[in-house]
Amino acid sequence: MALLSWSRQYEIGNELIDSEHQELFRRINAFHDTWLEQREVQAIAVLLNQLIAYAEMHFQHEEAIMRDAGFPRLEEHQAVHETMVETIFRLRQAFEQANGRIEMETIKFVKNWLIEHIVRNDYLFRDFLARRKSSDAELPQ
Repeated sequence: MALLSWSRQYEIGNELIDSEHQELFRRINAFHDTWLEQREVQAIAVLLNQLIAYAEMHFQHEEAIMRDAGFPRLEEHQAVHETMVETIFRLRQAFEQANGRIEMETIKFVKNWLIEHIVRNDYLFRDFLARRKSSDAELPQ
């Protein structure tokens, strides 16, 4: 049972960012399904670690794309990424200290962090790209 469903409304307008967001949706769903169905500590730990590693890689890609595009709110966006990484590491540490028991807080965070990040933060970059594309289209050829 999918926890999250990808929708075109989440697209930012950059092919790499959008494909990585879709992959994050897939990985979050895999993590959630494993937690629901198996609750095997080792399987959950592997998926959680893979999710964290992929998210960190995605953040690096996203920040590089924003830097190359001249996004004026890059530093603010990087701070949001840092906070998200710190939170997920704390949740992973709590998971490890609880002998693999996943608290509902972890599931809620994993469920909401991607959607909230896209809607609250990545949409700012989407809007920046759209404005830039619009102003480029208005320039005489």
